[in-house]
Amino acid sequence: MAVKVGITGPVGSIKAEALRKIIDMLQKDGLEVQGLLVTEIVNNSKLTGYSLFDIFTKKKAVFADTVITSRVKIDKLGVDTRILEEILIPSLQKARENADIIVIDEIGKLENATKNVQKEIEETLKSPKPLIVTLHKKSRNPVLQEIRSLEGIRVFDITPINRNILPFKVMRVLKGEEGP
Repeated sequence: MAVKVGITGPVGSIKAEALRKIIDMLQKDGLEVQGLLVTEIVNNSKLTGYSLFDIFTKKKAVFADTVITSRVKIDKLGVDTRILEEILIPSLQKARENADIIVIDEIGKLENATKNVQKEIEETLKSPKPLIVTLHKKSRNPVLQEIRSLEGIRVFDITPINRNILPFKVMRVLKGEEGP
């Protein structure tokens, strides 16, 4: 059974930094890492949007912003569901086919945008491939609860104290060197 790793932490935490370090380490080991990264867009120390980055194609686009008018919202920001689907769906489909390890960043922000996005994320979570997801620590979202209950998942809580060692712990788990 594939190893599944969750990384949680507070908003604005160092999850993204740790995830990027883990991806670099995996790629240096010659593994094909595919999936999605979410980046906050901050202007004048205020959150104004989110962009989505496909690790494989390197395609990046803003999918949530203060200037987007939409019924779908993430953190009070309008979501362009078309852009989100155009990047997320093919990215996760390709990752399920070709990746050694799949990454889904900020899963709590994405999966409720549309039924298609939700379906794609659920399919990916069921994939037999190793998976790394980042989750918002406090979310009561049903999908996050489902992730926490996945068989074989190891959830790590990142803190300022363990932020430097955590990528190495995750690598050991992914390599099967550290049991549940």
